[in-house]
Amino acid sequence: MKIDCDNLIRALKTLAMSEGLSQKELGASLGFSLNRTKNLFSGRSKLSGEEVLRILTSREHPLPKLKRYLPLCQLQQDLWAIESENRGASEESELAVADAQAIQGSLMTVNVNKPLAEMARDVMHDKKWRVLPTGWICSVTIVGGQCTYDPIAPDFVTAVSAMKKMGWIWKRGSGVFANWNKINGGMSGEETAGYCENALRSFILDPENDVSMSDSFRRAVQKYWVGASDTEEIDRLRNVVENVRRMAEHWVDWELSDEPNEYGVSPKQIYANKFDYFEQEVLGMRQLHFDLLNDGTEIPSDLETRYRETFSEDGKPYKYSYRIDPILKVNDGPGPLVDASPEDWKRYHAIRDGS
Repeated sequence: MKIDCDNLIRALKTLAMSEGLSQKELGASLGFSLNRTKNLFSGRSKLSGEEVLRILTSREHPLPKLKRYLPLCQLQQDLWAIESENRGASEESELAVADAQAIQGSLMTVNVNKPLAEMARDVMHDKKWRVLPTGWICSVTIVGGQCTYDPIAPDFVTAVSAMKKMGWIWKRGSGVFANWNKINGGMSGEETAGYCENALRSFILDPENDVSMSDSFRRAVQKYWVGASDTEEIDRLRNVVENVRRMAEHWVDWELSDEPNEYGVSPKQIYANKFDYFEQEVLGMRQLHFDLLNDGTEIPSDLETRYRETFSEDGKPYKYSYRIDPILKVNDGPGPLVDASPEDWKRYHAIRDGS
């Protein structure tokens, strides 16, 4: 089986039908906006590598037939990272050295029969933005004679399109216009540059707007724009750690909840039994922890300790590890592929069948 966007989308459509979900509900449960869901299921857009991994590691929708391809997906990502290491280092260095061209204002001084791109050029010139050799549109900060560039848009065309959609610039008849009050956020002076930059960048990164961009640009932007998203992921890891411990410690009395989540679907509607849910929570916990470390996110020491205790990685076996260890032994995850022994499978099936 070839794991590509079309096959994965077909698998999701089959999953939606088997679980009695609409495509809108399935997309929402996977974290896609309504527009993104429509574009993906209609074939107008392709899944990004990040989205493929998100689907394959979904705890709500495990996609058993595709689960075996997760190590391959991770391996492909690792190979890509090694292959592009020099290129990535070059791109990142371009954010810290003065190797960019200032964007010149339009030579057309009259706004009649003027292309919309020329009006966008005037906006970028007004904000003193520059373009890197990669094509990225960036702002520049100069401290102590050293320039640092913060990425705003992946290319000139994307920036122009975004400005048009935001109502900053438009064309009517033979004339082109710019709403400078909207561009500057109603501010004046130096504050306008920061507002304009942040507003345009936020629009481009918003999944609702379905803007296409390279993975390298997305990663570079995330180095500057983390904070809230990191906090959410940390909270998510904390919640899943406590959920796994709660289930392991109160297994006999614990039951699948029929309380709907934010998408109106309850675990009881999704999972055949409580073990399936528990298994996905355990694997999701491992993957989320790996993703945070891989992204260079600092995990609070108390949460890291709690995580290591739960997976018996602190040198002492967790009291309820007999429920967790068999799951980790037979399921591939980040790092080396598992080499489960017959005894490992026997223990796994024992706790699964005893659920």
